[in-house]
Amino acid sequence: MTEKHYSDLEKLQMLLTHWLQHNESHGSEYLKWAEVAREDGHATTAEFIEQAVDLLKKADESLVKALESVGGPGQEHQHHHHHHHHD
Repeated sequence: MTEKHYSDLEKLQMLLTHWLQHNESHGSEYLKWAEVAREDGHATTAEFIEQAVDLLKKADESLVKALESVGGPGQEHQHHHHHHHHD
């Protein structure tokens, strides 16, 4: 079996794509738990979580620019990864 060797650029494209998908998945989870915190009377906690989501979105903007600057998503990494977290 022949193993495919990726250039550093291809690895970077795949990593950036993965990081963006990972952040999207976690951002949704964070918002869900911010709502749980708010419903349980922890509005301040919810606000801090929501601030973290906003910062994550800002980080994603930079990661998107980085990905665009290296030619977009790698061809080998067009599928979505789903990370499952147990409650």
